[in-house]
Amino acid sequence: MTLCIDINCDLGEDSSDQGVARDLALMAQISSCSIACGGHAGSDTSMRRMVENAISLGLRIGAHPSYPDKENFGRKSVTLSSSDLMASLNDQISSLKDIVEDRDYVMGYVKPHGALYNDMVQDNVLAESVIKLLKTMSPVPALMGLADSEQRALCKRHGVGFIAEAFADRRYLSNGQLAPRSEPGAVIEQSELATAQVMSIVDAQPIRSVDGHHIILQADSICMHSDTPAALQQINVIREALSARDIQVAPSP
Repeated sequence: MTLCIDINCDLGEDSSDQGVARDLALMAQISSCSIACGGHAGSDTSMRRMVENAISLGLRIGAHPSYPDKENFGRKSVTLSSSDLMASLNDQISSLKDIVEDRDYVMGYVKPHGALYNDMVQDNVLAESVIKLLKTMSPVPALMGLADSEQRALCKRHGVGFIAEAFADRRYLSNGQLAPRSEPGAVIEQSELATAQVMSIVDAQPIRSVDGHHIILQADSICMHSDTPAALQQINVIREALSARDIQVAPSP
């Protein structure tokens, strides 16, 4: 039986010529793409460009919504009423979903971005509100969220699929949550270190947290951030290591 691991990347967050070129190059090396849909980044033009290329490559497509806060790139928590936040997220997700479905393709999942992603790990009420929002959509997309978080149980309770995600280019705290980007070394820039972390996750072996503990992550998908320095080099090295082990890059069944 061939082993496979999904590699996803957050895309459509940089509209410069260099950013678009980098995203298109990354898409040739991954199996799922989380496309920014207007909250922290992204526009109708960028969404259409990313969707068209993803479909041509046969990638699984996901929406990448956030707090509506382009000024801070969605990386700061925003105080909104639950109804206002859900309305914003619905608009963001639907804008991408409509583009995908106009091309007779399916949007398979939703992956929250930045502060929203982290807040959902710590706030089950917020997480449940987002999961209930997904249930109103047809077909119901899966939620991609932090591996070993309570979101898996919440999704199961509501009959929504859950894709457990771990990170190639981010360090962890001992509680399994992501180390804040403000901490030194929170972002892994060296290809060999990112590859070692990915292989440990794939093998269900412990990785070392920034505070000196060892944790084991059970993941369905590995994330590479498109804005990590030398992201394309990292993904190439990671794919070479996976290929050497006969591990295929593809979404899990």
